[in-house]
Amino acid sequence: MTASTANASLTATAADLLSALRTVMKRLEKSQITPPDDATGAAWRDAPPAPRHIAALRQVVADEGMSVSTLATRLGVSLATASQVVTDLEAAGLVDRFEDTTDRRRTLIKVTDTHRSLAEAILDTRLRPVQRALDRMKPAEQRAVVRGLQLIAEELEGS
Repeated sequence: MTASTANASLTATAADLLSALRTVMKRLEKSQITPPDDATGAAWRDAPPAPRHIAALRQVVADEGMSVSTLATRLGVSLATASQVVTDLEAAGLVDRFEDTTDRRRTLIKVTDTHRSLAEAILDTRLRPVQRALDRMKPAEQRAVVRGLQLIAEELEGS
């Protein structure tokens, strides 16, 4: 195999991966969230939040008690942007901020009890198909997918 052929093969593989990732992200964003049949669900249907709010809420549900700075890191946004998203979610009554009892300088986030069913529906809608796909893989394949994506993220961070 010549260097040119090897580069073409690598480029096609990288292009195929990026295409697949783009498709996965679009389908995740389009997956329909079924809000509960209550006042919260009605408000959600009347004025659904922006994708960034859904992404943030999904993170908070998955890891309650995370800090705003952790949320910023996970979303790949600045601390100021994450703080604004949390402010928006708090104004909508979806999350509460509270002081970390072990470090008063840190602000933590949790889903409000009133909106827990909606938040869990969001998490379930997005994670269920991903979990089904992972369940079809062997444990070594699951670890390889996660590790590969982590390495790509590291390379992209340095770009």
